Amino acid sequence: MTITPHAMDINEDKRPRSMVVSKMENIIKSMQHPETGIPVRSQKMFLTTIPCAFTGYDLCDWLMDHLDIEDSPEALHLANLLCQHGYFFPITDVKNLSVKDDGSFYRFQSPCYWPSHNPDPDNVDYAIYLAKRTMRNKQKHGLEEYEQASFNKLQKMLCDKWEFIFMQAEEQVRLAKDRKKGERVVVDSQERAFWRVHRPPPGQIKHLQQAPQRNIQPSQMAARRKKNIDLLRRELAYLSLSMARPRLKVSKAVESFNVRFEMYKEHDPALSQPQPSNPWITDDVTFWELEADLIEFPTERRVKRWAFGFYDLMSDPRGRIEFEQFLQKEYSQENIRFWKACEQMKITSLSKVPHLADKIYKEFLAAGAPCEVNIDCRTMDKVLENLKKPSRYTFEAAQHHIYMLMKKDSYSRFLRSEDYKNLLACAHNPGGKKKFFHFGSRRKPSPTLKIRRRNSISSDTNSQVAESVAGQHSYSTGNLRELEMKAPPCRHSVNGSDSSISKSDVSPTSVRKKLDKLKGESPSKRTLEVPTPYPVQNQELPHNDDTKSVAITVPTKLNAVAPWEA
Repeated sequence: MTITPHAMDINEDKRPRSMVVSKMENIIKSMQHPETGIPVRSQKMFLTTIPCAFTGYDLCDWLMDHLDIEDSPEALHLANLLCQHGYFFPITDVKNLSVKDDGSFYRFQSPCYWPSHNPDPDNVDYAIYLAKRTMRNKQKHGLEEYEQASFNKLQKMLCDKWEFIFMQAEEQVRLAKDRKKGERVVVDSQERAFWRVHRPPPGQIKHLQQAPQRNIQPSQMAARRKKNIDLLRRELAYLSLSMARPRLKVSKAVESFNVRFEMYKEHDPALSQPQPSNPWITDDVTFWELEADLIEFPTERRVKRWAFGFYDLMSDPRGRIEFEQFLQKEYSQENIRFWKACEQMKITSLSKVPHLADKIYKEFLAAGAPCEVNIDCRTMDKVLENLKKPSRYTFEAAQHHIYMLMKKDSYSRFLRSEDYKNLLACAHNPGGKKKFFHFGSRRKPSPTLKIRRRNSISSDTNSQVAESVAGQHSYSTGNLRELEMKAPPCRHSVNGSDSSISKSDVSPTSVRKKLDKLKGESPSKRTLEVPTPYPVQNQELPHNDDTKSVAITVPTKLNAVAPWEA
């Protein structure tokens, strides 16, 4: 490989950053070639063996031989630029990312740490790295002043995730103790060099920082200076659209954000613990198995998310299957089939697009198609216009129309259907939470057994037994009236004599007279006599004065009032 130094002028601001990075990575790949690359071997540093290392001499010699560089300072300058972009790092001095033309040791950085793979690292990873250094020897791994300031700032900013960060740092420190000394030295230098590139100290240049880009091209600026009719029409259309755009107050927007946060709080793994356990922390992969795309019984949390919005339902492969089965029962399955066909056409190869577009048109949109969908005339005109030059987005207007039709019409019925309710009731709940009843809510009374009256006769007994046996009831107003109508001509007397009693003796009037008589007596003699129930027919009672009545002593302060006088 021979590259001229003019082709490798990476300081040229006119070239885009992606092109410069790709050329630098090509040089690094050539350096790592097993035959023509830099000689890499195990190097001895005091009592520690550094595997796969090379010296500064070898690096500068390779650049001068393979890039046609005649001057050694130019080769050293190029090596420094490659080191400052994070493609290799020094083993001994990690505070200064510079290359020396001597016997100092260097190592190639892992491809996962290259700028193309990590353009902007996360603050959580940086916090884990700093927390891990605070747990180790402060003399070797102590934080610098700017790193300590960044650590305190991240601790305040990521207070909700700090427990997770601390656990990750502890686990990485524990794993580092099991490595050999040479591997520990390499890993520490590798991490320090990576964060030195992406989080440089104050006052140093961040070489990966993008230069400011112009939002307006020169051709557009020239067109703006010339106010022609087309430009004025576009500005008028834009202003008309801006006037019709709905405006929302900040307070209302904050309320909507709060509602959305409360809705998706349970489904955010950073805020709620995944059930049954977090597979990234533990070795249990049950969570991944339960959240598979085409699992037979989805979890309750996953089914509930389908009700958040139509987008959440269509984004889940399992939800699309359930929704398609529901549309099949409503005889409108062609809508989701057309939507899926349009989505498939967007990811197909460009050579198959014309054939697939013609197939979709004949199956769903043509007159008399076997699965014709319902779209308006304006949308159909757009589709016919796009079919002249078919592309992956030929049916974009028709797909959007069908999507909104399913969202506004079929989606609401799907949430109210018995299929969704049964699916939610049979969903798997890995958390194992018990479902409690809401006693304050209104519920329909559950059917209860009909309680028969005391000494009443069941419906399955014979009518003869019912006629021969008389039930014994309490003496309420209605019962007394029934007794008045059904009383036999000869009864046992209330006071124990054999004399017959008339109907008037058991009428409400006679009972009322007896109560009035009791009110006139002294409080010590105030008693309430309850008549004995009628005996069974064709059966005589013994003449005994003890069975004539039952006397209940009423307290002095209690005024006995009959139920019909209340």
